[in-house]
Amino acid sequence: MDESDIQYALGKHLFLRKICIPNVSMYCPGKSEYEADFIYFDLKTKYITEVEIKTSIQDFKRDFKKKRYHDCGNVKYLYYAVPRSLYDDYYDVIDELLGDAGLILIDEIDVADFRGNIYEFGGFVKRAKARKDAYPLSTNGLMHYLRIGCMKWVNR
Repeated sequence: MDESDIQYALGKHLFLRKICIPNVSMYCPGKSEYEADFIYFDLKTKYITEVEIKTSIQDFKRDFKKKRYHDCGNVKYLYYAVPRSLYDDYYDVIDELLGDAGLILIDEIDVADFRGNIYEFGGFVKRAKARKDAYPLSTNGLMHYLRIGCMKWVNR
């Protein structure tokens, strides 16, 4: 299972209710950009939920040592999405490091008569705590992400 498999599983689960965009450069005034693996939002609340995708425990641990820690002002919720097998093997380490972030599991289903595995949204293990200082997208910000979203999915 790799990042694009998890992005696909998240998008498939959320697309009827949310605007979903993979691999987005998050611009924050006065700070350098960083890349979000996956974001989603709805047009009512206009707050972004960021999902950081991790496929190994080493990569998961490294994320907490970054200079910039998913701090864009429009991000109200931060989640980590990991394969269920990774969580099963390292739940104690993952739970200890999560802090206010939430956790989403992705299931891998081995289908013998199919040309590969199927990846599905496995559910929320922990809901993210809302960031009190987050602010909703402006109309210009909303249009910015909608344009990016159209370009990302069309060019895949």
